[in-house]
Amino acid sequence: MTTGTMLWAGKKLSADEELRTRRLVALLRRIGDDKVAETFERFLPENDHRWTPDELEVGAQAGPWASLDGVRVD
Repeated sequence: MTTGTMLWAGKKLSADEELRTRRLVALLRRIGDDKVAETFERFLPENDHRWTPDELEVGAQAGPWASLDGVRVD
């Protein structure tokens, strides 16, 4: 499945967005790209505490954000 999900600091992911993000993280880990996997993993709900107040304040306006546009993760 091709997806067009936008992630940003503090965004509450839908169940579908969370599943796709987890699949992408797993794929990246399998191919050995741990640095990029950690970037996407940061957006998962269990890592919400890792965002600084400044990052949360700017959220979608200025980032950090990441896009899953055009990534096949199923």
